[in-house]
Amino acid sequence: MNKKRYIYTFIITLAIFFFSIWLSNVFSDKKVQSLRDLESRINLDILSVETRFSLLQKTSCEHIVDNDNKKDSDIGFNVDLNNVALKIKSLENQLGYENYDVVSLKKYYSLLQIKDYLLAKEFHDRCKKNTVSILYFYDTDCTDCAKQSIILDKIISDYPEIRVYYLDRKTNNPALDTLSSIFKVTQSPTLVIAEKTYTGFQDVSSIESYIPDIKIWKALKEKAASSTATTSSTKR
Repeated sequence: MNKKRYIYTFIITLAIFFFSIWLSNVFSDKKVQSLRDLESRINLDILSVETRFSLLQKTSCEHIVDNDNKKDSDIGFNVDLNNVALKIKSLENQLGYENYDVVSLKKYYSLLQIKDYLLAKEFHDRCKKNTVSILYFYDTDCTDCAKQSIILDKIISDYPEIRVYYLDRKTNNPALDTLSSIFKVTQSPTLVIAEKTYTGFQDVSSIESYIPDIKIWKALKEKAASSTATTSSTKR
């Protein structure tokens, strides 16, 4: 009797074991397919962004910005780049930094950021419009880089007029290597603001001091806030 019980227990255990393996494979296949779908969407986004870049590069200044609907900071495809960055981050978290597909997509993304930087610079020179850009060179295993990213996220939040380009130095990309060479980037973190290179961690006050436009923006915001307060007081 005990022998039969052991046999039944063994069979049931074996069945559960194989069922678990089958279930695990099903979920793994679904996860892989989900990641492949995400990759496809990112590639489509990249193609769309590259096409838009080509159009913007050839058009006149009046077509680049509609003053009723856009700000100078909207030049290029900054919003599109942010969307692509979020999707790549999702893929990076699921597959890891060293995954071939992740590395490949990050190479594309780096190129798009450099293109956008050049477009913003061309817009500044050709259309006589002011744009403020920060090139941020970092490494994934750099402690100060993690802190620097948080600071830059705050800068973007406080001053949406500023464009920040996040450039992973470990991305094996000739264009990125050339950009690093032009601005003499030798370590991480490094910031390039108004074509001046600042090596090492930079706090909020330091970054603000490198950008004269911030004083103007602050003055305009204070004036707008004061005007709003006066209007509200008058209505009472």
